[in-house]
Amino acid sequence: MKKILVIDNTLHVIDEVRDILEMEGFIVLTAFNATAGWALVPAKDPDLVVTDLYIPKIDGFDFINCLMADATLSDLTVVAFSAKVDPNTHKRAKDLGIHTYIKNPCSSEELISSISQNLI
Repeated sequence: MKKILVIDNTLHVIDEVRDILEMEGFIVLTAFNATAGWALVPAKDPDLVVTDLYIPKIDGFDFINCLMADATLSDLTVVAFSAKVDPNTHKRAKDLGIHTYIKNPCSSEELISSISQNLI
């Protein structure tokens, strides 16, 4: 089974995403901030990370920068999701190497489709 790390600072979002992914057979790891997510990456070796871009303290952009700067983690697939969908945010995300950008909230079908496409 594939492991997915979900990082978001909103409990109901984490619960909803976890429920959707577990129903599809994924192992789901969760973190309420980027610092906790950063600790889980080497410890649990997820196959993919789904992260909100606008989380307190260390945001999703900085988290992804750290991943990309680490040669042992830079190939980890990242799916970003955020309520803020504007051209500048989208461009910044793509420039960092984010594989997919999803508007939050999104349908369960869109979430599963985006994740599945990135796990092939």
